[in-house]
Amino acid sequence: MKKRFLFLISGFLFTLFSFNSFAFECPVHFQVAQAKIDKVLVDMKIMDKKIAKQEMALVHTLIDDAKMYLSSAQHNHEKPQGAYDHARAMAKADTALGYANAADKLHWAYMQKSK
Repeated sequence: MKKRFLFLISGFLFTLFSFNSFAFECPVHFQVAQAKIDKVLVDMKIMDKKIAKQEMALVHTLIDDAKMYLSSAQHNHEKPQGAYDHARAMAKADTALGYANAADKLHWAYMQKSK
C-alpha cells in the first residue's frame, strides 16, 4: 500500500513539475533566436552598400519572418493556457531561429558573390 501511494505521489509530482519546466525553457529559445537575428542585422548594415538592393530585400524578408515568429512565440509564452502554449512558443522560437539562419546563409552567399 505504501509503495502504491509513493508511486502515485511521485507520478503526480513528476507531471506537475514537467509541465512547469516548459515555461523556463522558452526564454532560452528566445535569446538564441534574438541573438541570431541581431547578428544578421549587424552583418547586413556592414555590407549594405556592397550587395544589390534586390538581394538585400530577400535577406530582409527572411529576417522579417524570423521577427514575426519570435514575436508570436513571446506572445504564446506571456499568455499561456497550459503546457501546449509553452511548447508552441518554443517551436515558434526555433522556427524564428531557422529563418534567421537561412537569412545568414543567404546573406553570406550574396557577400561571397559580390567580392
